[in-house]
Amino acid sequence: MKSRDKLEPLPDGFVAFHAADGKRWRHKDVEDGRTGTGYRLFLSEDGEERRYVFSPRESHDATILDLREQLARAQATGPAAR
Repeated sequence: MKSRDKLEPLPDGFVAFHAADGKRWRHKDVEDGRTGTGYRLFLSEDGEERRYVFSPRESHDATILDLREQLARAQATGPAAR
């Protein structure tokens, strides 16, 4: 497995990973539940912020491939969205 295909738990509660293009992102679920409503916050190393909103019955468990797909579908927010 390549080093870019791993999840990296961070001390601040986020988990880092690399997108398909190689860009490093961190993510954290805003709701504590394992399924249902809430969103996943994505932050890039250069300050871009995106949110992926979970559907009512969607599991919050995710593989690296799931995270990459969710990142691609996430809505831009924060400084880079302006």
